[in-house]
Amino acid sequence: MNEMAMTAREILNLIDWLRNEGYGDDKVVECIEAVEGRKSDKEKGKEKGAE
Repeated sequence: MNEMAMTAREILNLIDWLRNEGYGDDKVVECIEAVEGRKSDKEKGKEKGAE
């Protein structure tokens, strides 16, 4: 498996770009978690509701 990683500088640039696009801090964190492969709390709640 070929893994790619973002540098700290790339993450900071992403954060700046998201904020400039109007994303709030919560949405910025959600986006970074999604890119990392984590599920957001909303997605976890949907799974629990589907049980």
